[in-house]
Amino acid sequence: MAIFLLALIGTLIIMACLTIGRLAFGRAEPFQARSFIRWFLFFFVFNYLFSLAQLYISLPALAGPFWGWQWVLWPLLISSVINLLSVAGGAGGALAMGLSISQGQVYTPPKGSEKISRRSIAAGIFGIVVVAVLGIAATILINVFTTWFDGNAKALAAIPHVTTAATPNLPPTDASNIVLVSQSVASYKGQQILGSTGQNLGSAYNLDPTSYTLQSINHHLYYVAELSYNNLFVNLSNPTTPGFVMVDAENPQQPPQLHTEAQATIRYLPGAFLNQDLLHHVYLSGYVYGRLADPTLELDDSLHPYWTISLMQPARGYTGDTLKQVLLVDAHTGDIKAYDPQNVPAWVDRVMPAETVTQYLSWWGLYHNAPWFNPSGLGQQAPASAPELLYNKTDQPVWLIPMTSSSMNDNSSTGIFLFDTHKNQATFYAKAAGLGIGDNVTRTFQSTRANIRGYNVASVQLYQIYNTPTWVAIYVQNTSSGDIFQAVGLVGARQLNGNNVQFDPDLVSGLRDYQQWVTNQGGSGDNGGTTSTKPQTVSGKVLRISSVVQGTNTIYYLQIAGQPSIFTANLSLSPKLPLVQSGDTVSITYMAGGGNVVNLQTFDDTSINLGSGSVPATPAAQATPAATPTVKPGTKK
Repeated sequence: MAIFLLALIGTLIIMACLTIGRLAFGRAEPFQARSFIRWFLFFFVFNYLFSLAQLYISLPALAGPFWGWQWVLWPLLISSVINLLSVAGGAGGALAMGLSISQGQVYTPPKGSEKISRRSIAAGIFGIVVVAVLGIAATILINVFTTWFDGNAKALAAIPHVTTAATPNLPPTDASNIVLVSQSVASYKGQQILGSTGQNLGSAYNLDPTSYTLQSINHHLYYVAELSYNNLFVNLSNPTTPGFVMVDAENPQQPPQLHTEAQATIRYLPGAFLNQDLLHHVYLSGYVYGRLADPTLELDDSLHPYWTISLMQPARGYTGDTLKQVLLVDAHTGDIKAYDPQNVPAWVDRVMPAETVTQYLSWWGLYHNAPWFNPSGLGQQAPASAPELLYNKTDQPVWLIPMTSSSMNDNSSTGIFLFDTHKNQATFYAKAAGLGIGDNVTRTFQSTRANIRGYNVASVQLYQIYNTPTWVAIYVQNTSSGDIFQAVGLVGARQLNGNNVQFDPDLVSGLRDYQQWVTNQGGSGDNGGTTSTKPQTVSGKVLRISSVVQGTNTIYYLQIAGQPSIFTANLSLSPKLPLVQSGDTVSITYMAGGGNVVNLQTFDDTSINLGSGSVPATPAAQATPAATPTVKPGTKK
């Protein structure tokens, strides 16, 4: 195994440093071969065991400065200190002297111990000097020359490949991809099914509430969490866990699924004992040349469990981790396949760790438009929240990160980042500035009058709905084992006000009410922003029309021949709307990308002519005949 070879190489490096110090700086004393061999064997065995334990526990990445071998400085430091403590003679002299003094006896060092001690002291001092130079001074200098000053700051800001979008509109959201189940709701539902099988699985296994991972499976969104061992004894008696739980992320009313079939069992997982631990298994399999980051359980479309692990290597000294390879680990067999990021199978949702994305955008915000030394904070930005996994299109997720200014008092966005989850590529929507963010969003949802029961807000997510940036919230009831879904709320991201929140028990009702609110705003709730999407103008015959009274407003729904969407219009668009009949020819203007139900911006019924001042002529064939007087018999005409 690679770990034994690494420990051997590390031990040889340590012993070379100690031997140089002992022989080169202890030359004033005669060389004693027997003492040297005894000293060498003792520290060789000690450092080999220490290095083996350190490698197994800490899993150091062999990358970056010194090719990652700076981990040997720890056993070198310990060995140097032990050598310094040998002033009383030999490796065990310090202990013997301490025991003698504690017993009130006078300790007499063995013959030649002074010479041995002086050589040991020389080895210890030289080892500490090496640690100080390489472990402290060199580390500080490397950090200074790779992260300090303006040139290095610009290099850090350039690590993410950022493209600035010309449009202020985020990609439109398909209503079927809106996540209505938070991680806490998924945890509650998963815990319910764990005890419903009659197998008493909860006595041996558990579901970590933080382990639920959002992902697309067969073009549908689910949360997936693995069953973990309750304790060491269960782990020792069971080589695998039974499987995993799937919770529908789009429909909170759907029951969760517990998979315990043969292909669903999991042998390798984080936190398991010894080599059954996922990262230990991968490291011991030879993947030591990078940091093993973000182990994530993902299912392929046949529901076979795999772990995805991002292998990261620093780009600048000790920092600037970049994605070098993606490891797919079969959760049952432990087989490992390494992929270049661009060749990862399509069913894998993400390989760019969220923490790496946050670090990239922090550097970009700090230094892209500002110098390295900038105490005023002028021109700086910062991520406003942790990355949120957004599915604008199923199977094409992105990390969504709102940016804000460096001021702690700023609660609006300076733009929105959509970061690719498969590669180091980000799009910055700078014109999507002015959106409400942070605690203001949560407080807005909580303050709506419709939330009379005081439900908590479990999560908020930003979508583009009806051509409007929209915050969608999930209202929940808290319990000791998770949260219970209660309602959904929608509010325009530019108009954070409790009165604008559409609070409904399900998404269909929420979208309908939100559509009405957007229509009442004059066709777009995105006040304060411009749009670069070209309006669509079409003409066609009305197939169906119906009006719905919602509150104090009347909304007209129209189906037009040749159009795939249903259109809605407010009475303020045209006074002709109440007169429209099936078969009329109408001309409409709307913004594309609104989904299956689209709000109209302009409307005209060209079959209704107003203001001409003339009465349409009646065809001669249909003219009413003139009245003919009736003549009675014998009456003179």
